[in-house]
Amino acid sequence: MKDNNYGTAPLYLLQPSSIFTFAAQTLELATQTLGYRDTNNTSSSTSTTNSSFSDDDSTSTRHRKRDEQSGLDVYTLDEVARHDTMNDCWIILYDKVFDVTKFLLDHPGGEDVMLEHAGRDATIAFRGVGHSLPALQALDTYLMGILPPEERVFTGEGPCQWSTL
Repeated sequence: MKDNNYGTAPLYLLQPSSIFTFAAQTLELATQTLGYRDTNNTSSSTSTTNSSFSDDDSTSTRHRKRDEQSGLDVYTLDEVARHDTMNDCWIILYDKVFDVTKFLLDHPGGEDVMLEHAGRDATIAFRGVGHSLPALQALDTYLMGILPPEERVFTGEGPCQWSTL
């Protein structure tokens, strides 16, 4: 146990500080493996990116383009992709953008199901589950915008329209 090598001694023989270090390293590895990002990371590159995005986001909201047909704010796929964490989760359903951050912990299927599609289109998974009418109606609470026409998939006269649910 001279080198504090975790593989040579049972955990119950390690000093408390070594156990905490081991637990922290294990949690960090699991987090990286699962693809979750640390939203509290204060590294200079991350904080610069986040702060500049926040500035852009607040000013662009005031001058955001609106969809003529629906009257909703227009968000691109790239903008939605930036919102893919537990603390900031947007999803796309039938070309509409939803901020479901506040709903994650209340989702009957668990937050992991929604986080799998955070920042992306979840239409196929959503439709495959067969959500109830009250679940569909509850989405209105989280609706915040729509994709631009050139990025929409569920447009036109096809069978996969919001109105066909």
